Amino acid sequence: MSNYLPSFRSILPCLFSLILLFHFTPQSANAQEVTGLDGWSIFLDPGHSQTENMGLYNYSEPEKVLRIGLALREMLLTQTDIDTVYMSRTSDTQQVGLSQRTILANTLAPDFYYSIHSNAGSNTTNNTLMLHGGWRSNGQTVEKTPPGGKLMGDHMIDDLTASMRIPTIGNYADRTFYQGTPYNHANQFPYLAVNRTTDMASVLSEGGFHTNPTQQQRNLNAEWKRLEAQSAFWSILKYHEADKPVVGIATGYITDEESGTLLNEITVTIDDQSYTTDSYESLFNQFSNNPDALRNGFYYIEGLPNGTAEITVEGPGYYADTFEVDIINDNFTFKDITLISTVPPFVESTYPTEADTTLNPSEEIVIRFSRAMDRESVEGAFSASEDFEGTISWANDSQMRITTDSLDFETEYSISIDSTAFDKTEFAHAFDADGDGTSGGVFTLNFKTGPEDFMPPALVNHYPSSIKKSEVLPIVTAEFDELLDEATIDEASITLTQSSYQVPGTVKHYEVNEKSVLQFFPSENLTPNKNYTFTISGDLADVNGNAIGSNITRSFPTGDKDIDDVVSIDNFNSGVDNWWQPSQSGSTAAYIAEETGRSADSDIVNILTNSSSSLRVDYGWDASSSGHLIREYTPRTSPTFNDTHTLQAYVFGDGNGNKMRFVVRDGNNELEASDWTTVDWTGWKLVSWNLSEDNVTGWANGDGTLNGSMHIDSFQLTYTPGQPSTGFINFDDLRAVTFGEATSIDDEIFSDVPNSISLEQNYPNPFNPSTNIKFGLPERSDVNLEVYDMLGRKVATILSGPKSAGFHTISFDASQLSSGVYLYRLAIGSEIISRKMLLMK
Repeated sequence: MSNYLPSFRSILPCLFSLILLFHFTPQSANAQEVTGLDGWSIFLDPGHSQTENMGLYNYSEPEKVLRIGLALREMLLTQTDIDTVYMSRTSDTQQVGLSQRTILANTLAPDFYYSIHSNAGSNTTNNTLMLHGGWRSNGQTVEKTPPGGKLMGDHMIDDLTASMRIPTIGNYADRTFYQGTPYNHANQFPYLAVNRTTDMASVLSEGGFHTNPTQQQRNLNAEWKRLEAQSAFWSILKYHEADKPVVGIATGYITDEESGTLLNEITVTIDDQSYTTDSYESLFNQFSNNPDALRNGFYYIEGLPNGTAEITVEGPGYYADTFEVDIINDNFTFKDITLISTVPPFVESTYPTEADTTLNPSEEIVIRFSRAMDRESVEGAFSASEDFEGTISWANDSQMRITTDSLDFETEYSISIDSTAFDKTEFAHAFDADGDGTSGGVFTLNFKTGPEDFMPPALVNHYPSSIKKSEVLPIVTAEFDELLDEATIDEASITLTQSSYQVPGTVKHYEVNEKSVLQFFPSENLTPNKNYTFTISGDLADVNGNAIGSNITRSFPTGDKDIDDVVSIDNFNSGVDNWWQPSQSGSTAAYIAEETGRSADSDIVNILTNSSSSLRVDYGWDASSSGHLIREYTPRTSPTFNDTHTLQAYVFGDGNGNKMRFVVRDGNNELEASDWTTVDWTGWKLVSWNLSEDNVTGWANGDGTLNGSMHIDSFQLTYTPGQPSTGFINFDDLRAVTFGEATSIDDEIFSDVPNSISLEQNYPNPFNPSTNIKFGLPERSDVNLEVYDMLGRKVATILSGPKSAGFHTISFDASQLSSGVYLYRLAIGSEIISRKMLLMK
């Protein structure tokens, strides 16, 4: 107890009131059905407090797990002979710290400590997990003393997983789960505080993910939380080898038979008991302004007699149905139900839209129906204006496509579908052609084809510009107002020259938002303080064959600074597991979960560094809300840097005009942010934050001042009203750098045999893990090519021996070296030439 004495004294004034408040005993002997728990006590700990760990739809983990704990307490007290049930908190207003919970539990000395949680992560992840106190020693897993957490976890993982009907990770010793399974763990004690600092058997549960949209819409339901409590109740009985009371609970999901959509406001009746699934009016209006956004289709009916029962299901817009079900006595009776809509099929959307005047005759007309249609009946009901010719095809039973290749430009057309068409259901609903809610009428789409496209692609944005010095290794960008024809793009589509010298490099074409961007990645540093010209080929053409016609040239000056030292923070080549999903941060707000997430992207990567992967963040903003923020967070605390550095990342923008920024955590543990940068570019761009010169904005607990050594906290995104609410952004080669004078390359344009000794810039530079170094000899010579670090220590000999006259390219593998700036030195007799290169891992 001595280890906890200071903390204990600090909460002593409130401790005795907590003991009185959270000490619960059975209410009456008559209500008890299960024996075998007499003399045994449990401490229920609903994790966190108030609205910490906010999940989707502004419903938090502590709000959910508190209600599970309260329901479990009620079951234990009313259905068993348990001695005592304690709770760490009983309301949403209480703030109970982690140490307060475990000190209170140790003071009360129950027999078991159960910590109730839900998980956070990707919006596609959902599973259960149990964690008991344990570690690895001498090749074996050791459980904390007193034991019992593993046994309880074994029961709970089975019961909770079966009750929630989702996948499971399993039941783990906590240190093994977080730190793997070595022969010995360095720390021979539990990993989690609730297991490590409690003096009794303990376990922690993670019941699904409050960042998974499907799961969180279930979590909003009161009976769903009771379902989770019921599974924990049964596990506790198994732990005591006590008999389970007779179960009479029917539950399941109700969905639309055709679409699989979970249904709101459907009433289920069994044995004179009824349950109506949640609706916007009954529940979801508390969590969304959109009446159609949320649904769980969940029903839950208790107290049913065992045996065969009749289920009646009915609701607005659906055919009522009746089923038989066998209510079992030892578990939930799961009965999922599908219903068929009474609403006749109608047209949900078309392309083009009514009265559109822009359809290109090379595009297809697309008609999307509200449900699967009988294709033959639709084609039989189809008609068109006299001069219309097209071929009908189907993408699926609810999407019809019509070709327009034979149509004329700038001509009006009309197509129709009458109500003799019908859907594929067993009821063969006649088509609601005029969209008035009842079958009948005629659907008509009038449109006009647009003018023939004679305009070539237009250059709408480029980088670098003529008015600002670029970095010495810029990505040259040419953005167009439409898509380019891939067949017209090659390595000559963008060329970069200085005087008569053509810079080697790679051309890459990206398609973003139905527009093209070409980018040229130089394979060597440019000469500082020089003017360069990039040329865009006039042979480039759009998809309609309109060529630019004449070459486009733009010039820009290079700067005189280059990277002198680099702290590589993350090049993302090993994946993105060090970065949380946006939904895992409680700061992420006003976003659409289904459209938001982070992933590793191996297609869009920074070619300058031979990158193999980047961090992609897809976003979907709830434009009707305020306070938009995505915090793309990493918990790593190294590597560190200070305010003499410039924080940099290569950022692939979608051009949507939303914003991004860097956030760091400084030496005072305060969060400080850069200014917001509007992402008004498409393709790769180097974004920098000069920590000593640029603005610093305090965020959360920050004060706008950078103090001491710091590390990266997050990338942050926000929404700009009026801009597109969905899109993506990629990050690559996150680093902190300092700058020095740039090293010039020789102005000489090399011939097959140079007139003098020459050493070219290495390619690629920066590089990882290998690079090529080219040098030229006017005659056969003994050559030494060596690599030194910035302290002058030789770290590698690449070549030592005679080489013939001419140019030679040598590959250097730096996989054994750490990130940083190195010098490679060519020595021939008394003549020595040195160059810098940047290794970035």
